Amino acid sequence: MNTHIITNLFIACILTTACSACNTELAITPALSLREFSASLDSRADTRTSLDSEYKVLWDEEGEAVSVVDQSGTCYELIQKSVSQDRKSAVFSGDVPQSGLLCAVYPVQAEVLVDNGLLGLSIPSEQEAVAGSFDTATNLAISKVDESGSLYFKNVCGIIGVCVNNSGITSIRISATETGGGALSGSASVSFDGEVPVCASSIDTGAEYVELDGDIQPGERYYALAFPGTYSNMEVTFTDDQGRVATFKRASDITIKRNTIAQLSAFSIADSDWTGGEEPGGTATLTYQEASEYVKGYNNPTSYTNSYGSWTISAYNTGSAFQLNTNKVAYLGTPSMPGNITSIKLHNTADRSGNLIVCTEAGGNAPAGNKVETAYNGEGDYTIDVTSLESSQLFIRSSAVSYITSVTVVWGSGGSNPDPDPDPDPDPQPHVDPNGLADYGWFELPGQVDKNADGIDDNYPDYYYSHTFRADAAKIRNFSCCYSKGNMQPVWVAAPMHNSYKGSSGRNDSYKADPNIKCAQASKVDGYTRGHMLGSSDRTVSKPTNRQVFYYSNIGAQLQAGFNTGGGSWNNLESLTDGQWCADTLYQVIGCIFTKFTDRYGKTVEPKTVGDVHIPTAYYKVLLRTKSGKTGKRVDQCTSEELKCAAFILGHRTNAGHKPSASDMYTVEELEAITGLNYFVNVPNAPKSTATASDWGL
Repeated sequence: MNTHIITNLFIACILTTACSACNTELAITPALSLREFSASLDSRADTRTSLDSEYKVLWDEEGEAVSVVDQSGTCYELIQKSVSQDRKSAVFSGDVPQSGLLCAVYPVQAEVLVDNGLLGLSIPSEQEAVAGSFDTATNLAISKVDESGSLYFKNVCGIIGVCVNNSGITSIRISATETGGGALSGSASVSFDGEVPVCASSIDTGAEYVELDGDIQPGERYYALAFPGTYSNMEVTFTDDQGRVATFKRASDITIKRNTIAQLSAFSIADSDWTGGEEPGGTATLTYQEASEYVKGYNNPTSYTNSYGSWTISAYNTGSAFQLNTNKVAYLGTPSMPGNITSIKLHNTADRSGNLIVCTEAGGNAPAGNKVETAYNGEGDYTIDVTSLESSQLFIRSSAVSYITSVTVVWGSGGSNPDPDPDPDPDPQPHVDPNGLADYGWFELPGQVDKNADGIDDNYPDYYYSHTFRADAAKIRNFSCCYSKGNMQPVWVAAPMHNSYKGSSGRNDSYKADPNIKCAQASKVDGYTRGHMLGSSDRTVSKPTNRQVFYYSNIGAQLQAGFNTGGGSWNNLESLTDGQWCADTLYQVIGCIFTKFTDRYGKTVEPKTVGDVHIPTAYYKVLLRTKSGKTGKRVDQCTSEELKCAAFILGHRTNAGHKPSASDMYTVEELEAITGLNYFVNVPNAPKSTATASDWGL
């Protein structure tokens, strides 16, 4: 914790009426009445809700909200009633207690932890990039509540300004180490020293980075909110739309002060500064029909150029196809592609048997390491995996007579070919069973009813379905989801967890709408962080595949402080799940509950709506795997005694430090009664009626 400010935390605190009883619920609910509060500027006020020419407060023209907090930490939302013409003052109103209010907080809070005179508040680690300003929902400010109902908000945070002169930047990540053990973002304890807010952050409940995400324009200055402190080892990392990364290190310490802007120099990134990245990939096709006049015979190679590049044709002309002959120097050569070729799809028109050979050189017998040889029987499409050749140009030959009417080349960034499927007994692309309870035979899927495959539930049109296949391996699933059009939030996300999905891609942070979901999707919700259902760290096999988990269909609105960030209850449940990865596959469903939810600790979360988005009242995980974790068998081949499954449900509330316990665990059948869904429909032997705490290390 920051030692240089800790002594201020208990001095002249406005919250002196708070005591050890603050964390217990009041036996009597206070009477509420409609009250108005004015938020305006005076000599004491220096709030920045956004940046104007004077770097002072500018309330939005409509839609702003603040919270007032009582001694128990209960928040009462005040809605903006009016705003002045210059937008420097506003009137807020709402139903609140007549007495016992401690302070007001901006942006609006769902719940605040009050402990011994300190408020548990947070700023997001991931913030939206806003040209010339900052994400208004991130600039934490608090105000005393005086008898007149006046609010004079004070900024809690400092501001970091950064500019980059390159185009195509999608994120700016600033990381640093606070010399007193504090955090750059996340959760902190906040109070007053006289009229001035002070905060004590800790790396135990915060993060050593803050990240700006969005379409970042060259030459524009962007601002990130951060906790005050003295920071060393600062690094500024840029990611572009090609997945490339450039990192710059700051040699000297930097001090971030409350209510001030620490401007970093503008960055210009040279080509030599970039590392990593992947070619975006693509396809190239050659057909006999378009190039028939260029077929001059296997002894007379001819170049033919189409929109994809220059192909080499050294083959017989059958009048309907390219003919590659046995033991002849006959071949088709691809153009030199922008990235390594990963597969070649051939279409044959005759029932021919023999070996198709793909080489890194034209003609002759290529060395064993420079060719892929595969048997082909029968006519139709045939795809050859050539990733292992790691070449951008290849030549197709045959050890028997082959007729080829078209060639399609798939290229990307090359590299290793990961384990094609997480199941011990692979079935990477199972057939759809029209009579089944799920679209595919995957074990993680809940029941769905979409027999016409239009992506919408046949009986409940609010539910939209999507099955996302890996961007780097099109036959391997990434995750499936059910998205609620009415709630504008995910209902569930189902995914297998296996080491074949792990790699070194890191985060991409390319948030965007799921192209497979044909309804409006919430991008970001004021006052809430963008919480992954399936975690980014669970899909690092390649950057294109990691980008997919940033689809909005996989993002739920989550409280940051005490829930989604380090030390929060949901973050700790994710850590428990990480510990359940095994040699066999772990199957999980991550979901949301939108109705009133009361947990086993007696804490109730009421439904809430922000704009058009219904905020989940609870989040849950449903897990299924073998008990030993190393059977080498599919779960449908195991007995129920060999399997374990359980559901973990957490109320969507601030609960810093809470670790999963037996009280958070439910049987899958109990969760089914709450949600009305049917889990693991493709695993009829799943022990859904039992949940044993010791099976999960509890």
